[in-house]
Amino acid sequence: MNLKVLCLALILSEATCRTGFEITVPRDTVTGFYSEDLILPCTFPVDSSWDLRSTVITWQRGLDVIHSFYYNQDQLERQNQHYVNRTSLFSQEIAQGNASLKLDKVTLHDAGVYTCSVSTNTGSQKKSFGVKIAAFYSEPRLHFSLLTDGVNLLVTSDGGYPSPTLQWLMENSDITNQTQTHLMQDTHTGLYVVSSLINLTEVTNSSLTFILHNKPLGQDIRREIQLFSNKSEKQEESANRYHGLFILISVILLLLLIVMSALFVFITRRRKEQTKLNDFEEVEQAEIQVPNGKTTCL
Repeated sequence: MNLKVLCLALILSEATCRTGFEITVPRDTVTGFYSEDLILPCTFPVDSSWDLRSTVITWQRGLDVIHSFYYNQDQLERQNQHYVNRTSLFSQEIAQGNASLKLDKVTLHDAGVYTCSVSTNTGSQKKSFGVKIAAFYSEPRLHFSLLTDGVNLLVTSDGGYPSPTLQWLMENSDITNQTQTHLMQDTHTGLYVVSSLINLTEVTNSSLTFILHNKPLGQDIRREIQLFSNKSEKQEESANRYHGLFILISVILLLLLIVMSALFVFITRRRKEQTKLNDFEEVEQAEIQVPNGKTTCL
């Protein structure tokens, strides 16, 4: 009877030891940057009784084997082709309980649920966590075209993932519903090209704000666009031009009037002088000439 109790105690003790073996992986989804290396964290407990030769580390995504380690070396015969030459363990740190996996140059196809399995002479366990891939959007490019009654503004950005949230503000008022947004996805990389068009009529001096938000990466692109309209200046310039032209015409007319008046006065005086001259000549001719050749004045 005592022997049975002792055996049962030993069994419970062993189960307790094995139950105390717990690996650690991220609780939240891990985000990888497109085309960069990604480390998938996984650690396990080690103690003085731990033996490397009995340690088996396996990484999987679903049923696909990504990386295997046992017999003190990598075992890649069953590795999925998508991960060939792209995975590695930190072999020098396995003795410290590091079973993390390094995944090189991640793509959008690497997103999914990954499972880390560790089995040693002190216990075994496996845990899973999610991985998503994201990419930064490029610096927005602004294109504009003038219209007869306004302007078209087109903002484009590419190379990002996932699809972003766009917002337009004018003087702190949301005008996003006045825009046309288009998303295109690269057939090879799966990354997005986003373009947003806004048409503005009766443009006045104002400030526009373009905002692109890429939530997984916490990327916020905020760009200010200043609009200046010279419509009022042109109107004022036109009014000034017409005013100046009116003044010029008025001055010319006044000068013509003065010239014509002076010319009229001059002609009138000349006529008077000519009339006097004619009268004088007539008086001279009116001197009486005597038929016998003598002259006398009347």
